[in-house]
Parts: sequence; structure tokens; C-alpha cells
Amino acid sequence: MSQPAIAVLASGQGTTAEAFIRAGQQNPDLPQITLVITNNKMAGILDRITRLNEEFGLAIKTKLISKFTHPAAEGEEVSRGCQTKAEEMATIDALKECGCDAVVLMGYMKKTGPQLVHEFGWRPDYISPYQARMLNTHPGLLPETKGLMGVHVQEFVLANKLKRAGQTLHVVSEDYDEGPTVVENLVEVLPADTADSLFERVQQTEKQHLPGDIAEFISKRNEYIKEIS
Repeated sequence: MSQPAIAVLASGQGTTAEAFIRAGQQNPDLPQITLVITNNKMAGILDRITRLNEEFGLAIKTKLISKFTHPAAEGEEVSRGCQTKAEEMATIDALKECGCDAVVLMGYMKKTGPQLVHEFGWRPDYISPYQARMLNTHPGLLPETKGLMGVHVQEFVLANKLKRAGQTLHVVSEDYDEGPTVVENLVEVLPADTADSLFERVQQTEKQHLPGDIAEFISKRNEYIKEIS
């Protein structure tokens, strides 16, 4: 049986993706990244994937799809942080061509377009998260930290004196962080924590659990689809 394949959407350095790839090299039963799409031509994940391909003899593809490679049409209004329609459609085409078992946002700093969500994420008529196949890893617990990103999540946790932080894997919906939660991994808030120290532990937790959590999601999704077929 072939290993489950996933596509990753990312905008930054790709440390989570690297941890995911290295985990897959140690455990062949885990899902394998086969495609990385980024909207940032300077994203560190591009060089990181090149190095990992060389180190492990992999063939992970990378693709740049952005508002510059796929600009807005004449008269098209695009809100800040959103995909252009051409960008959205190019992403859909690349993911369909990839034929992956799941799509995972690992630090993708854009709001996914409605048609992309309709194709792979959460739809209002769905009754189970396992009908979708696009997930986001969020460095906080939901709904408390909905809409926050990066270290700002931990700043919120500390400012509001929350006792727990954590990482959430959830289905991508049209609105930020509103899709069904798949799993939460809790992180205790320590008295001496700063936003940076707490964020570092949350990231460590994310890297530790994400490969297994996604493997379990794909397995449960396959079982669900088989049951309803």
C-alpha cells in the first residue's frame, strides 16, 4: 500500500514542514509531503525543500502561486490578505493534479478563497469533518484565539491569564479558524513564560504531534468515505 500523500500551503521558513518530512523518513507509515505551494518567492521553505530533497533523495515539488504570478483581473477587487481569483484557481488546479490525500496549511499567510475551500475544505452541508480534506494547524486553542497568528496567539494567552495554551488541527472553512476541530494538543502555561517561550513550546508540540495527527485524520477519513459509499 502506498503512503498517504499530502500537499502543503506555506508562506514562511517551513520548519514545521521539515519536521514533518523528517518524521516521515523515520516512519514510512506516516504521510509524505509531495507538493509545497507558497505565495512568497522569498519563503525559506523553498530552499529547505531543495536541501531535504538532496538529503533524502526525495522528489517533493514546489510551486510559487501568488498575486504576482497570477494577478487580479481588470476590475477585480481583492481584499488585503486574500487570494486573487486566478491565484485561487491555479492553486485548485495544482492540488487536483497532485492527487493528494490531504491538504495542510502550515503557516500559510493568506485567506483561502471560497472555491478552494469548497473543493477541499468545509462546506455548510457537511456533517462530518472527514468529508473535508484541507486542514490548518493553528498555534492556539479555539475559539479563544480565533483569527490570531504566530506569537500574537501567545501574547493573548498571557494577557488574558489563560491556564492552557496549545495547538489545534482543524478543517479549513471560509472564515478564519471556524472549521471543525480535529484534535487539540495542550501546552501548560508556566509562571515564568513569555510569549516567545510559550510559542516555542507550542511549536515543539505541533512538530511532535502533527505527522501522527494527520495520519490518523487520513485513516479516519478513508474509513468514513468507505462507510458512506
